[in-house]
Amino acid sequence: MGYRKTVRKIEVSLKGHKVYGQDADYPLAYARGKNLGEYLHLVGFAETDEDGETNYLVKQLEAFGDALVSWNLETEDGTPVPCTREGLFSIDNDLALSLAKEWIDCLGGKVDEASPLDSNSPSGEPSPVASIPMETLSAPQPNTSVPA
Repeated sequence: MGYRKTVRKIEVSLKGHKVYGQDADYPLAYARGKNLGEYLHLVGFAETDEDGETNYLVKQLEAFGDALVSWNLETEDGTPVPCTREGLFSIDNDLALSLAKEWIDCLGGKVDEASPLDSNSPSGEPSPVASIPMETLSAPQPNTSVPA
């Protein structure tokens, strides 16, 4: 059994907006979330520029989708989501963006703080910097050499 991501329900509220008056009476709506492909199209990232180039965010997401090896994602009815670029673009945008951001962070060297250190890691002894004496150096001596 894998992680089942349900369709996200988003509360859209204008509570606190000056135009709509008192907090007790304000417009309130609920709407379904979008999958990643729909979201990117909605915000205009899915379109190519005049040179035919894809947006950098879309390129990063496509690279993540191509790099996927496995995952435990399922639809609400328990059907496994294909572990492919197309599968990535079919899941909720919030989940897809969170996974891609974590992947990019890990590519940059982020380490899971909950993971134990490798067995060949140093024992965590104090840094020698704290024991190096720090003294004010004397002013530099004037140059006494004679130009040639």
